Amino acid sequence: MSQPSFQLGGVDDEREPGLEKDRSWMRQLEMLTAEANTIREKDKVLIKGLFQSFYGKKLDVGIGFERAYGSILSGDHFELIKLPDGNYLFVFADISGHGLPAYTTLVRLRSAITISIGEAKRIHDRAGTVNTDFLVKDISAKFTDIMEEANSHDFATVLFTFIYNDGDKYHLRFYNRSMLFPIIMRKYQKRVVGMYDLNNYEKGWIPRKGYLMSGDVRILTGEQYLTTPPCEFTLYEGDSILYFSDGIVEAYNKELHTDDFGVERIKRVLMDNVNLMPQFIVQELFASVYKYLGSPMHQKDDMTAVLIDFPPVR
Repeated sequence: MSQPSFQLGGVDDEREPGLEKDRSWMRQLEMLTAEANTIREKDKVLIKGLFQSFYGKKLDVGIGFERAYGSILSGDHFELIKLPDGNYLFVFADISGHGLPAYTTLVRLRSAITISIGEAKRIHDRAGTVNTDFLVKDISAKFTDIMEEANSHDFATVLFTFIYNDGDKYHLRFYNRSMLFPIIMRKYQKRVVGMYDLNNYEKGWIPRKGYLMSGDVRILTGEQYLTTPPCEFTLYEGDSILYFSDGIVEAYNKELHTDDFGVERIKRVLMDNVNLMPQFIVQELFASVYKYLGSPMHQKDDMTAVLIDFPPVR
């Protein structure tokens, strides 16, 4: 019987290729994680920078994001894009799954957005307009094509918000692909005079939605798949708008079998901290969620929140 060969440390030569493969995988994962963190931080800086000169006004923004417990990559996504016509598009998205698969789908979504924005610029150069219906349809179609070509059954829920400034007002045009709508906080002299949860039918508001973005859903729905009905809401200077992912709403303490954290608790945090800067309000929101969870180990989904404060007219 032949004797096994050994290296220093007692590692069997026959196992070395497998170990080297594992090491290579870990190095690649570490590089990917570092890249993802860098991109997220750049997104955060870019968004805050864009809002500093938003239609010639300075807007305060609070941003918070936490990955699911044990996950090193996030599928939640947000970005602010200046359109060729000078207006803005805010994209807020939640990708199915966690970790590397979710991040891979996120990269595909960003690719679809980048390509479609480039085409919108070329159309604007010729026609002088940006057709928001067409742009959302184009992004949705390109993303779905990419997913089908990759034979992926993952999906994305996305809220597209086109923002137009008109004096002391901001007109928001939403195209919702099965994402949560934001909460609007209306303030006067540092007091909340109105709270609008745009996920509910109230005061003439109808929260219209399209389908989530997925190749499987396109097969099931056919021609209706790319139809995303717009709905509009007007903000006034002094208002605040909170975008939040379902990871916050659905947070719960598994050991105590509590209810979900829910939208009402989010609204309570906003009310209790109305006079703080947006970043501090977001920090208070995450602190409340983690206190409710009882332990970071109970966080089963990525959590993201973006709070935008539109300053009052001076």
